[in-house]
Amino acid sequence: MLPFLQFLCQAYFGIRGNQRMIIADYNFEGPWSLDQIFNDVPGIYVIYTSQKWLDVGETDKLGQRLNGENHERKSQWILNSNRLPISIAFLQVDNIALRLVVESRLRQVLSPVCGEK
Repeated sequence: MLPFLQFLCQAYFGIRGNQRMIIADYNFEGPWSLDQIFNDVPGIYVIYTSQKWLDVGETDKLGQRLNGENHERKSQWILNSNRLPISIAFLQVDNIALRLVVESRLRQVLSPVCGEK
């Protein structure tokens, strides 16, 4: 794992055995694989490999956004992954204004290769 990923993404196990990770001071759940089926919950997702941050986004319905082939940038993630496994981290945030602020901050800090610059 690259040093910047180790620094920003320190994994540990949560109360119920769910894996958690710290990304830019936020406590995310994950990692999950790209084929994970998600429930429709609001929050922020980070798409990444062991080598780079691929994307950051927010949604009010995670399942509708990420399940199957729903996401319009999924092909970009695969292309930019250099054949490395793609992982997803998720932070549940109900408030839309807060989601937008956190998403913007994460985009600034992580500089993902896909999505809005």
